[in-house]
Amino acid sequence: MTGIALAYPMHGQHKLTNEGYRTRDGHIIEWLGRFAAATESHIDVLSRPEPVILGALRRIRGSVAAGTVPIQTLTWRAPNIDRKRWWVQSARAYPKLSAFGKAPAVTWNPFTATAPADRNPFRDDRTVIFDLLDDWTVHQGFTSIWRAVEYAYGRAFEASSAVFANSEGTLELAHRFGRSDAVLMTNGVDPERFDIAPNAHGPLTIGYVGKIGHRLNAQLLSDVCGAFSELRFVFAGPFLDLHDKYRALLSRFPNVELLGDVHYEDVPALMATFDLGWVPHAVGEGEVGGDVIKTYEYRATGLQVLTTPVIGAGRTLTQGVHVVPADEHVAWLREACRGRERLDRIPANIAVELTWQHKAGCIAQALGVKLTS
Repeated sequence: MTGIALAYPMHGQHKLTNEGYRTRDGHIIEWLGRFAAATESHIDVLSRPEPVILGALRRIRGSVAAGTVPIQTLTWRAPNIDRKRWWVQSARAYPKLSAFGKAPAVTWNPFTATAPADRNPFRDDRTVIFDLLDDWTVHQGFTSIWRAVEYAYGRAFEASSAVFANSEGTLELAHRFGRSDAVLMTNGVDPERFDIAPNAHGPLTIGYVGKIGHRLNAQLLSDVCGAFSELRFVFAGPFLDLHDKYRALLSRFPNVELLGDVHYEDVPALMATFDLGWVPHAVGEGEVGGDVIKTYEYRATGLQVLTTPVIGAGRTLTQGVHVVPADEHVAWLREACRGRERLDRIPANIAVELTWQHKAGCIAQALGVKLTS
C-alpha cells in the first residue's frame, strides 16, 4: 500500500535513525508519521540513493519512526572523488514514482528537482512542498558544487507548490529565486521531551550540543575556554573539520570535555547537567542562513542561553536568551558566574506555534494530508 505522502530528507533513513531524528527534516518526518499512523496509513521516506559499494556501511541503528516506511535505493553509479558531487549524481537514481501514485511530497533536498522526469516529484502532477534548511549557496560544505546547487534551487523553487523557510536567511534565499510567497516557519522543539529535572553538579558547567566545525567562532572558543579555568565546558557533537582544527583547539584546555556525537534520545538528560546553554556561532562569514535548533532545546530544559547575534537569536524566545556579541562573552560570563555555584534556571514558556507538532501540522495541511482519523 502506498503512503499518504512522500518525504525526501536531506540525507536518508540511516542518518535519521542513527542520530535520532534530531534535525528539522527528522522532526517533521517523525510527526508526519504520527499523523499518518493516526489514520492507519504511513509516510514513505525516500532516502538519498547511495552507491552499492557504500550501501553495506549504511546500517540502520535504532527505531524507525512510527507511521513511516523507509525507501532506500542502491545504485551501481560510482561515487566521485569529490564526495559533494554525489549530491548531483545521486538524484538520477531516486526510485521511479509510478509506484507511489499521486501522493504529495515534501523535500528538504533541492537536488530531487534535478532527477529524471519519471523519478522527479516536481515534474509530474503532484503537490510538492519545498522546506528549506540552510542556504546551500553560502554553505562551506557545498562550495565545490556551487553552480549545481544554484541550478537545483532554481528548478525546485520554480516548480514547488509552496515554500517554507526556517529563518530570515533562507527566506531571503527564496525571495532571490522569485518565491515572494515563501512562508517563514522557524525551527522548534518538543517541550515534553526536555521536561526533566536539573542534574547539574560539580563545577559550574557551560554546555554546547551540536556539530563542531566552521559554524563555530574559533577565536571565541579559545578566549572563553581559556579565561575560566574554574568552569567546566562540555561539547557534545561530531567534528566536521577535515583538518581537526577545532578538535586541536579545544583539546588544549583541561577544563573542556569532548563527548563526541550523542544520540538525540540522550540529549535531554545531558542538557539537564548543564548550567548554561552556549551558542558560540560565527556571525556573518560562517553563517549559513539557518535557525539554531539547540536554542529552543536549551530553553525547553530551563537553561539560560548565551548566544552570539546569529540570524534569529532572541527572535521568538526572549526570556532567558542573552544575545551578546562574541567579544563580550568573557565579560558576560564573568559577571553571571561571579560567586555562583549554579546558574538559575528559568522555566520556559514554549508557545504551541514553536512545537514541532504544530510545524509538521502546517506542512501536512499544505500537503493536503489528513491529520486525524
